Amino acid sequence: MWNNDIIGLLVFFFALFCGMWAQKTQRNYWLWFLAGLFFAPITGIVLMIKNGNRYPKD
Repeated sequence: MWNNDIIGLLVFFFALFCGMWAQKTQRNYWLWFLAGLFFAPITGIVLMIKNGNRYPKD
């Protein structure tokens, strides 16, 4: 069903997203890009936790 090329592209775009988020929040772009590239599921969870802590809950 899922072609390896499509999965590779999705992982690459997720890594780009992680890098852009890091750059926007003044973190190391290359570190987050590589983390998103090699550890996509774990990095996604960490990214959601970090971004959730950024905004206070009412």
